[in-house]
Amino acid sequence: LQHLFIGGEGTLGLVTEAEIKLERQPQNLQVLVLGVPDFDAVMPVLHAFQKEIDLTAFEFFGELAMQKVLDRGHVQRPFETQCPFYVLLEFEAPYEPIMDKAMQIFEHCMEQGWVLDGVMSQSLDQVESLWRLREDISESIAPFIPYKNDISVLITHVPAFIKEIDDIVQDNYPDFEICWFGHIGDGNLHLNILKPENLSKDEFFAKCQVVNKYVFDTVKKYDGSISAEHGVGMTKKPYLEYSRSPEEIGYMKALKLAFDPNGIMNPGKLFDL
Repeated sequence: LQHLFIGGEGTLGLVTEAEIKLERQPQNLQVLVLGVPDFDAVMPVLHAFQKEIDLTAFEFFGELAMQKVLDRGHVQRPFETQCPFYVLLEFEAPYEPIMDKAMQIFEHCMEQGWVLDGVMSQSLDQVESLWRLREDISESIAPFIPYKNDISVLITHVPAFIKEIDDIVQDNYPDFEICWFGHIGDGNLHLNILKPENLSKDEFFAKCQVVNKYVFDTVKKYDGSISAEHGVGMTKKPYLEYSRSPEEIGYMKALKLAFDPNGIMNPGKLFDL
């Protein structure tokens, strides 16, 4: 029942009470930002660190996202080398041996050619500064009126998926800039297409909606999700079939009718009855 209500997006009923589980406060969080030569290098880096260290975060973003954040002037580039993609990883280091292990893995990744450059936080202020490179992306690209898609695929499919989406957008609209970032640890990708100056918002969004079909065809090809963490709602309602089979949608509609026969709970979301 819990998961039904979470996935139901308010269409099955109201949550009137919830219990919150408290976690212990992390100890001595450290952050590494690493530049990688291409997206194919991201997964070996993730696996190398995951095998030896318990990660609390593993994020990625592209050079365009980095540049948009830097252009605002609030943070500096973490190292001189410009790279196609960057990963930010966070881990607890309450003991010195964990820091030593992280540096050993970092050096191993450099030797393998998976990492071109990188930096490890040396203070709490630097932890916060490095995190801003990732957390400030949405605010930094907002003036460019991005067309956003929140999608996900299996982690092993992410490199091929990103390449295909890049090719699709460039083949259809070569003047569109793509800003990638996301939570690579769970295959959650934020695809942001930035509006060119010569297009109105309506023209731009119309062109992006044409691309949507190709994007979601690719999501379906890789057995992914059209909405990784922001729900389906009304915007992605027409595309639900790309992530769910007719049988699954049939079950969803049957549950909706059972829980809400009068159709008063968040009507119009997910699908039409």
